[in-house]
Amino acid sequence: MSELQLSAKLVADIQSLLQEHDPASQDPGVTSQYLCAVVGFLLGQQDMPSGQKADVLDQLSAFMKHVAEDVESQKTQASAPTPPTQEAFGIWKPAK
Repeated sequence: MSELQLSAKLVADIQSLLQEHDPASQDPGVTSQYLCAVVGFLLGQQDMPSGQKADVLDQLSAFMKHVAEDVESQKTQASAPTPPTQEAFGIWKPAK
């Protein structure tokens, strides 16, 4: 599995696409709901035992929390005098 290429431009492009579909997604909370629903939709289509799907959802939830904390800490560091430059990324592999 390749490394994720998360960037502000990718997120802005996704938000723009969602806003074309539903203007209410200008609200970041609505955008987040759409993204969660898409993940649930994709996972729901997978042919795997429900217990394994629950494990995948738990892993994705933990990964999402990690990314949010990482982005928030970078935002906090950006206000510091000499912030390190880092991009949020991660590699997720489903449990076998």
